[in-house]
Amino acid sequence: MPTSMEQLQERYGQRYKWWVMITVMTGTMTMSLSSTIVNVALPDIMATFSVSHTMGQWLVTAFLASMAIGMLLNVWMVDRFGPRTTYMGALVVFVVAAIAGGLAMNFGMLVVVRVLQGLIAGMVQPLAMLMLYAVFPVNQRGQAMGLYAMGVVLGPTVGPVVGGVLVDWWSWRAVFLVVLPFCIAAFWLGSTFLSRPSSAPPVHRRLDGVGLLLLTGWMVALLWGLSEGPHLGWGSLPVTLGLLAAAALFAGFTLHQLRSRSPLLALRIFRHTGFTPAFLVAMLTGAGLFGSVYLLPMLVQTAMGESASAAGMLLMPAGLAMAFSFPIIGRLTDRVLPKLLVAVGLVLFALSSIVLSEARADMSLVLIAMMAALGRVGLAMTMPPVVIGAVSIVPQNMINQATGLISFARQFGGSLGVSLSAILLQENTLWTASLGVPEAFPGYQDAFALMALLYLIGLYPMARMQSPPAEDRKRPQPA
Repeated sequence: MPTSMEQLQERYGQRYKWWVMITVMTGTMTMSLSSTIVNVALPDIMATFSVSHTMGQWLVTAFLASMAIGMLLNVWMVDRFGPRTTYMGALVVFVVAAIAGGLAMNFGMLVVVRVLQGLIAGMVQPLAMLMLYAVFPVNQRGQAMGLYAMGVVLGPTVGPVVGGVLVDWWSWRAVFLVVLPFCIAAFWLGSTFLSRPSSAPPVHRRLDGVGLLLLTGWMVALLWGLSEGPHLGWGSLPVTLGLLAAAALFAGFTLHQLRSRSPLLALRIFRHTGFTPAFLVAMLTGAGLFGSVYLLPMLVQTAMGESASAAGMLLMPAGLAMAFSFPIIGRLTDRVLPKLLVAVGLVLFALSSIVLSEARADMSLVLIAMMAALGRVGLAMTMPPVVIGAVSIVPQNMINQATGLISFARQFGGSLGVSLSAILLQENTLWTASLGVPEAFPGYQDAFALMALLYLIGLYPMARMQSPPAEDRKRPQPA
């Protein structure tokens, strides 16, 4: 059985690179599907375990926050164990976590499962791009990345639809177990088409354990303080101490990263003019994407009384619109100033959020679906240009760090967007309960209004983004 890349290429010829793409896309689409499939099951999970909005959102924020950390661990894992071993081991852990989620007997176990799934998903996404770069020639890498990005987006698109049907047909537990056949298929494909590491010894890159602990502590303390504020009171001692601890850990993490020889996040990159605005826009993009994916199913199910299946189908046009926008936006990014595309994208998403902030019982589901799709097109217009804008202003040897920081910003922004949305929903729930009236739409209206405000504010850092040189935008298109 051929094992080296040269042997595999000799056996499969020109088809080999496409088999590798199918292999890594099967794994990454399965994991990206898990990022959203739980969203439509949240109302049922919250009812099963009697938890609030701010507790329920941990199933989303735990995944996003741990995914951001997993992305930072990817480099160390690949250097230490090699791409193939890292990918195959990640699939095994993901299968175990999925089974544990399907059999979970308490809410805390579900949170642990989502942390594990997020870590694995965060490690596999950049790993998949690394493996595609290794097998595709230079003049086809752009095409490969476009197809890969579209595939990764299709996972979260299909997730709510599949999850909604499974919740209505069986139980919320099915949304964890449904990924098992796809993980098994990905494992078989990986064992068949991924080359084994060379005989060279692995690189023993030092893992920044202190930085990892500080980063994890900072994120957990911040998200915990935000989630407990509505329950314990924003001026209560535990919440105050939690937020102060988050600030102290963040300061410690920043100082440690600036002094470390092998930092998790290369913070010195912020010294390059124009990178900070790109970082901030990426955070806003993540907040809008994941915040809206969290809000829309909850709105349709809890406030409008529709089924989980209806909530999932509502997000399908939005996901498809975003997926099929990427190839077009990628080509436009090569021809026009990235910041112009970002500006249009921010405005489109803000407009969709403004319309959704008027949500009420008689609002058409078709209108909601159209606004969700408009918002996704806007988000698609921001993502590639922000990455291009960020990497165009840093030296060649810092491109990996730049893309890693932008990915981290998007995931961390997503966790904050979900947390803030859940806070507004929970505050509204407590307020309406105190008045003796049922929960209605104000919380959702406030949350979508916040999304619109954040994206309009994003126009300021967008205006300060640096543009790549004109000759870089006119480079030939990949074959």
